[in-house]
Amino acid sequence: MERFELKTAVVFGAGALEALDGLAGRRVLVVTDRFLAQSGLLDQVLARLGSCTVETFTQVVPDPPLEVVAKGVRQVEEFRPDVLVAFGGGSALDCAKAMAHFSPQSPPLWAIPTTAGTGSEVTSFAVLTDSEKGVKYPLVDDSLLPALAVLEPSFLEGVPPAVTADTGMDVLTHAAEAWVARGANPYTDALAEKAFTLAYGNLPAAFGGDREAKANMLLASNLAGLAFNGAGLGLCHGLAHALGGRYHIPHGRLNALLLSHVIRFNAAEEKTAKKYGRLAKACGLAPTWRTLAAGLDRLRSQLKLPVKLTACGVEGKIFKADADAIAASALADRCTPANPRAVTADDVKAILKELA
Repeated sequence: MERFELKTAVVFGAGALEALDGLAGRRVLVVTDRFLAQSGLLDQVLARLGSCTVETFTQVVPDPPLEVVAKGVRQVEEFRPDVLVAFGGGSALDCAKAMAHFSPQSPPLWAIPTTAGTGSEVTSFAVLTDSEKGVKYPLVDDSLLPALAVLEPSFLEGVPPAVTADTGMDVLTHAAEAWVARGANPYTDALAEKAFTLAYGNLPAAFGGDREAKANMLLASNLAGLAFNGAGLGLCHGLAHALGGRYHIPHGRLNALLLSHVIRFNAAEEKTAKKYGRLAKACGLAPTWRTLAAGLDRLRSQLKLPVKLTACGVEGKIFKADADAIAASALADRCTPANPRAVTADDVKAILKELA
């Protein structure tokens, strides 16, 4: 017997921010970062919360470290909000999830993403960073699922091309890994296929600034989040977490580096190779895993993303010395067991060697 469940309600499309009117009269803590707080975008959210008692937590930083989450938990305990509203990219959403999870009150969470990448607004995942150890920890618990996701496309209009590229490749990776993950089922397959084809077809135009394409990427990100929350992820994310915790490279950029290599590794299994072929066909490519991997490599080049870790500022000698620790971290990651092909430390180090 299998099970597929949706907890988070989703409001999407132009004017979706009006959903915040439903919080009238309540105590609301808005979790975001300093850039959004100073950009004027936060003002749009606060204007919708005019009848609420509102405080803001604006200390979110990329790859939220444990000490920032601890500060947020203290503010939750002091303010005692009825609802947390997470506003921002994946880091803001993950930080807010952890704040709610670790506070005694455990207030419900409403999520408003401002980038099209993580799908965190509909997942039970949050990724936190231990800065001292240089390790990323995926936190996985159903209590992390937001009660409501608000997909307002207008918030993506000012996102720069480099961020669109990084987050867009994260969407494709979520969908591709969910498509072949051990926990995949007909429901997650439908979501993953739609997410991947929508992102593959729209990311180049979104990178160029097209509004409609950016809106489609926001929807693709959401669909991919629903897919991997039900199916799981895999080695690509396990490795990206291990590398990101050590070298502080944007998560989507690492996925862009890794994805075609992981596809080639997984395609050694015939069943997985055939499934990759079906995904390639859905994108208008020849129905083989090779064309899927090659198509992703071409897209990565079109988005001006690097192909080697050295191009991300990682010194080759340091990287080679760290290989054993990175492999161990990737194998211990919560995402790796869902990979369709069993993975050894030597397998991981072979992929790392290709990135050096």
